[in-house]
Amino acid sequence: MMVQSTSCGTYHPGHIGDPALRGSWYEIDLGAIRHNYRQLRACLRPEVKIYACLKRNGYGCGAAGVATALASEGVHGFAVASILDAISMRSAGITGPILLYPGTLPTAWPTIGALDLTISISSIEELERWRARRSNIRVFIKVDLGFFRAGATPREAVRLLALASACRDVRLEGIYAHLSELPTSKPSDATDQFTRMLAILKEANARGIRPDVAMISSTESVLNHPEMDLDAVDPGALLVGLSEATSPIRHLALRPALKTISTSLVAVKHVDASLGPTPEIPGFHAGMKLGVVSFGWGDGYPRKVPDKAQALVGGKRVRLLPPAHLEHLRVDLTEVPDARFGDQVVLLGRQGAEEITHEELACLWGTDLVGLYGQLRDHVPRIYT
Repeated sequence: MMVQSTSCGTYHPGHIGDPALRGSWYEIDLGAIRHNYRQLRACLRPEVKIYACLKRNGYGCGAAGVATALASEGVHGFAVASILDAISMRSAGITGPILLYPGTLPTAWPTIGALDLTISISSIEELERWRARRSNIRVFIKVDLGFFRAGATPREAVRLLALASACRDVRLEGIYAHLSELPTSKPSDATDQFTRMLAILKEANARGIRPDVAMISSTESVLNHPEMDLDAVDPGALLVGLSEATSPIRHLALRPALKTISTSLVAVKHVDASLGPTPEIPGFHAGMKLGVVSFGWGDGYPRKVPDKAQALVGGKRVRLLPPAHLEHLRVDLTEVPDARFGDQVVLLGRQGAEEITHEELACLWGTDLVGLYGQLRDHVPRIYT
């Protein structure tokens, strides 16, 4: 298999990220990510900054690789939930601002300071705990407008802003919120929450403590509420080509970043009588040609193999057989007589004239498109094209 050079460097033989070592890999289309960014940039006012949200290791596409592609497009900054993603991005040479969403404790300060990261603060107690650990902290105030998650309540937000502004050892860079995604949320809730944010900004402005950056729009609000752009936006799923907006005001021609999920045949044999009785398991039959692939539920495949699960081998659809194992799956190769040890097996993507789409795989795996990306595992190598 040819290992491709990427914008993050070249995979060398024996390198831990070399797909040849494992026989399974994700192919990530950096051209799609750049395209999606340009689509977004074109619909925003020039002065609106973009903080690319690359949580969950860049939605499974690799935070460092995605960040490198976006940095080449001139993105203003990034936002992540895990400091591990920030470490990988800085290690890849990313120098722009990186905002840490809630999730990191003050004990991580030596790393945060060394990497010049900006932290999120949701309460006065948090602010004091961080200041006790170290001075000269870079801060965004997080506000909860009705998501019932991290963030200061609207009642406490201005008080927190005032305190942070008054602290000489605090560099207050911005204020942000995320709109509610609770199952009980109604369309009108977005307007109500935006009204709360505007009230906070109005009072902060009157008191001379409004930060330079106010941000509330992630993927869905960027597409559905242009009035909420404010000073910056922090979409994530949009940049890897995902959106759940059914009737967006802004129509962006997004392209999926995840191009293929591929693995390899690590064993091939004909089932004969010397094995004993054929298992009474759906899909097994006497005389079949059986293959084993190096991908299992430990790699993100469902623990229970879906009834209609298929893969592509030699450009043909073949049936995946239950049960799934930690690192292996079985496949019926009877209809692909030329299949050989080492051949590529495609779980997502195109091979020849056949294709397994994102929608098909997400349905089989019992999730949605965002959930599909969320199930990508960090130990599976990525090829960037």
